[in-house]
Amino acid sequence: MENASKALMMAGGMLVAVMVVSLLVLFFNNLSEWQGINESGEELEQIVEFNKQYEVYNRNVYGSELLSIANKVADYNKRQAENKGYVPIEVQVTIAKKNIDDEFFKKGTYTSLELIEKMKGKEGLEEKVENLGKERIQSSENTKVTRSISQLAGMRTSEKEDLGFVRGDYEEKERQYNTYKSLITQVKETIFKCKTFEYDEKNGRIIKMIYEY
Repeated sequence: MENASKALMMAGGMLVAVMVVSLLVLFFNNLSEWQGINESGEELEQIVEFNKQYEVYNRNVYGSELLSIANKVADYNKRQAENKGYVPIEVQVTIAKKNIDDEFFKKGTYTSLELIEKMKGKEGLEEKVENLGKERIQSSENTKVTRSISQLAGMRTSEKEDLGFVRGDYEEKERQYNTYKSLITQVKETIFKCKTFEYDEKNGRIIKMIYEY
């Protein structure tokens, strides 16, 4: 009788132990599942916040906005995508109707880096305007006055003549300076149609933005 009681007590103890272990396993499984759900929720929230900064441009944009997008994407691709292993964002801009101009923005398709290079690169529009604008022209021997091309471009013809500047000495450079400045303004004021936004099938992050003129 005594042995049977001990056996029952041992069996009961083992049952309790099994139940405790089972409850602990269930608890840790639930905890892991909850942590996984929590992490997934945080990751989803990060993706939504990431996409928001680009989805505001999921519309027709001015060229000035397009240049801002190109700079933003180039910075992201360099600092984030390469370091964290994300798919880089691709900006594709197609000039389909006609040339915006015959030197910088002809019909064709451009990437964000190509847009930046054409506007801000070593031989880009802004560089040409700055370099031309700094060039100095000297007036006739009588007055010996010097003015930069940017200064001359802002003066009336009569003012230049009074200072002794000869048209042949500055006219071509001033014309080119004004042409480049006007082109910068034209590009920034041109409206580009938003064609499509594409997302990474694996994580839902924006990976491609396509515009057309």
